Amino acid sequence: MSRRRLCLILAWPVLPYLSLVACDAAEMPPAFLDPASEPAEHLGNYHFFLDTKNQIPNERVVPYDLNTPHFADYARLHRFLWLPQEASVRYHEEGELEYPVGAVLIISVGYLHDLRQPELGEELVETRLFVHRKEGWQGVQYTWNQEATEASYSVTGTRAEVSWVHYDGSTRSHTVLAPNSNQCKQCHKIEGKMVPLGQTHADRLNREFLYPDGPENQLSRWSKLGYLTGAPSNPAEAPRMPVWNDASTGSVEERARAYLEMNCASCHRPQGLAFTSGLDLTFAQRRPIRYGVFKSPVAAGRGVGNGRFAIEPGHPERSFLLHRLRSVDPGVRMPIVGRGLVHEEGVALIQQWIAEMRFATMAQAQSRADRQGILRAMAAGPQE
Repeated sequence: MSRRRLCLILAWPVLPYLSLVACDAAEMPPAFLDPASEPAEHLGNYHFFLDTKNQIPNERVVPYDLNTPHFADYARLHRFLWLPQEASVRYHEEGELEYPVGAVLIISVGYLHDLRQPELGEELVETRLFVHRKEGWQGVQYTWNQEATEASYSVTGTRAEVSWVHYDGSTRSHTVLAPNSNQCKQCHKIEGKMVPLGQTHADRLNREFLYPDGPENQLSRWSKLGYLTGAPSNPAEAPRMPVWNDASTGSVEERARAYLEMNCASCHRPQGLAFTSGLDLTFAQRRPIRYGVFKSPVAAGRGVGNGRFAIEPGHPERSFLLHRLRSVDPGVRMPIVGRGLVHEEGVALIQQWIAEMRFATMAQAQSRADRQGILRAMAAGPQE
């Protein structure tokens, strides 16, 4: 008779719920991925999951979550980390995390049948691996079959029709267009190198997670498992990013800046794909004009809408940053890849931030510049 164990199902990030199921732990080989090998044809070859449908991880595959995750068209994202034996992530002074060769970051994408009742289950669409090879990070994508029993290697992305019951009780549908390997590079290629994004700094991971034996801070858990070395013994001494939709973790401004960091700053950052726009949406940027306040566009076009500035304090309706977040037009929306729907709740946060924003000195300077521009135009007379 095979040995069986009870496994805890965790549903993040919508609502945590607990359910016990039996898993054939003894019959499952240990998880393993050779970073020097070509991607396997099937995800199951790596044995990352004891129960694929419910995303129950195998031993040494550690689930985690981010303080403020990126918006993925209302999908639920399951995140896991696997490390080779004796390997560990190194914590650096400012909270940067250095992953060893062989590390695998696992992200499964699924759609709940009902956002209000996670216990009703979900439809899995894909699982993405970020494998740290000797030459650098590589993204590998797997598409799930309808039964969620196996996922197959894919380099062309995938297309899936999904539907769900939304928070307001309405039924919504969406065509998921999972990016191909080249599209992934648009967000994940920085300074010419492929990199993971949310998991590269401790501030995104410094939070509690509900494990089978109870809640515990993720940094503490990783340290206890030997997956993290050099981190402060007290997580309060490590940096912590606010949770975008939890007012107890930060001000409206702090939470809005965290949201922009996780949804926009992969491109709008030094050495990022869109840094030629002059817009730096990283959480660490402290100069208002650099993150958009009274920042004029580099080029005109539909992406600007009716706005003169990325952010016009007190006027979200005239701020083209918000205009682009509200749009689903491929020629206007931001981000370009990875979003096809409007994140209504995220847009509301950014709108509130801009509406409450006050930069009196900058506003006065802009008003003087506008008046001087008008006077110069009047002095120049009519143009033929």
